[in-house]
Amino acid sequence: MTNSYPLENISIRIVRAAVATIIILLICHFILTQANNRIIEENRRLRHEAENIKTTSSQFAIIIIHNLDLGLRSYALFNDTKYLYPLHVAIKQKDSLMAIIEDALKKQAYPLDEFNMLRDSINSYANLNLKLLNLYQTNQMDEFKRLGDQDKGYFLWLQYERFTRNVHKFEDEIVRTAQARQIRASQNNYIIQTILLFISIPTLLITTYYSHKKFKFEVQLRMAEMEKAQYLASQKEELEQAVLERTKEIQNINRTLQLQHEEITAQNEEITAQNDELNSHREELASQNQALLEAKKLQLNVYTQMLHEKSELISQLSHEIESLKKGHPTSDERVINFNKMLNATILTEEDWEKFKKTFEEVYPNFFASLRYKFPDITASELRLSALIKLNFSLREAANTLGISSESVKKSRYRLKKKIALQEEDSLEDFVRNL
Repeated sequence: MTNSYPLENISIRIVRAAVATIIILLICHFILTQANNRIIEENRRLRHEAENIKTTSSQFAIIIIHNLDLGLRSYALFNDTKYLYPLHVAIKQKDSLMAIIEDALKKQAYPLDEFNMLRDSINSYANLNLKLLNLYQTNQMDEFKRLGDQDKGYFLWLQYERFTRNVHKFEDEIVRTAQARQIRASQNNYIIQTILLFISIPTLLITTYYSHKKFKFEVQLRMAEMEKAQYLASQKEELEQAVLERTKEIQNINRTLQLQHEEITAQNEEITAQNDELNSHREELASQNQALLEAKKLQLNVYTQMLHEKSELISQLSHEIESLKKGHPTSDERVINFNKMLNATILTEEDWEKFKKTFEEVYPNFFASLRYKFPDITASELRLSALIKLNFSLREAANTLGISSESVKKSRYRLKKKIALQEEDSLEDFVRNL
């Protein structure tokens, strides 16, 4: 018996040392695990970036080159400006797409000399396509065919393929380096886990032995706990009685709240009925407003039809005047009479005010939007915009405003410049979308 105490003390020291070692190893394992997670996350990020760069670098030049060729060739084949859309998209988007690739490559310290050469080649090819488009539109077909036959797009494609292969090789090397780091981190983690295994097993065996010795003590402690449980049971009965009394009080309070809730529900139903009645009035008012709007649209259609008829009458009278001037030079009195009739058909100020009032009721925000966006717009330009909104032709607008078709063209040109539309933009689409 006397020798058991030193042995027990030695065993306790060994267990304490083992536990301390396990704690240290667990801390190291936790730190390595966190580092591994960061490495894994960084590896995932690098892979994602590499895949994005490979995908983007594999597509951006294809999109640009393809759209440039598709737009020009389709336009040259069908001679329809709608087929120029891919070319305009490629011209508009090429700089932003190449900027995205450049930023991504800069973050990975990729040498940009080859990329800069490719960007210059793409810009040069884009300018060539614009030049070819201009040659085709100006009917310089010999020069168009000569430049087109050089097939510079093929050489640009070869340059793009070399760049893509180099980017893929660079990104693959980044991925391989990241994977190697992850493998090394996993190996270090495995070593820590192995050491933990060999230290934890003996420690657990010793701990089990001492746990068995404590079992008897725990039995005695359990007996004491049973006595304590009996005492707590009696206390529990007293507590349950108190809870029962409190529950009755709460039930009384709930009944009172239920009555109040029923009163509130009745009030809510009354409010709901009032809201339904109000919504009915609103719907009736909306219906009346819609009927009024339809009437105003009909009235505007009548004014529009009247203006179309006046325009047609003006054209007929103008033609008759020209015939009189050519066939009957001496019929000055008839010419004067026709001129008076012609002037009588032009849109008067009174007609314009009536027309403007009806037009604003149908399109209430049209004139206000134009004045707000373009404060320096003139009254004559507002009239021209309204006629464009109603799909008046160039001749009809000229007859309605009492000016020549050439004056209408100039007015339309000045209006397009004032609202800052590009040459290829449609003034009609802009006005009709207001």
